[in-house]
Amino acid sequence: MPLAGCLNFRKVDDAKAPGDMLGVYEVDGELSESSCGSGALGATDSWSFQVKLSRFENDLYWLNGKETIVGDIASDGRSFSITSKVEVQISEAGRGAAGCRVVRQDQAKGRLSDAGSDVESFEGTLTFAYEAMTGSDCDDWVGTAGAVDTLPCEMSYSLQAERSAEK
Repeated sequence: MPLAGCLNFRKVDDAKAPGDMLGVYEVDGELSESSCGSGALGATDSWSFQVKLSRFENDLYWLNGKETIVGDIASDGRSFSITSKVEVQISEAGRGAAGCRVVRQDQAKGRLSDAGSDVESFEGTLTFAYEAMTGSDCDDWVGTAGAVDTLPCEMSYSLQAERSAEK
């Protein structure tokens, strides 16, 4: 899938954990809304993945096995927000064609079960927003099999997570 990436959900054992380790979490996501179209970019109505979390002061680290993505923990010590983005070349520019480049922005928001380091669970939302980059022409891609029905578009998942491995 060409637009997978940012909050990339792979095996979590190979990323370094800054700060205090909170644990490895089994996360279940349910599609809550999508303006991208049914099955766009291979999206399913439900899916599961693992993520490792650690924290240092007001930073929350989302470790997906490939990279460490830093987010913010609010003053209540439990609410968090994580944002990342990636640009993807869908089609190359050519004679008379601008090509298609899409930016995907991922936004995770949620609430940890504890303000300290004994976080048994968390819940929240994960939203993927897709938009054609300025100067791109994605008309030949939009509406095709495996693509999106329209740009810009978003899909959001509600998340429920339980710690599966100790710190």
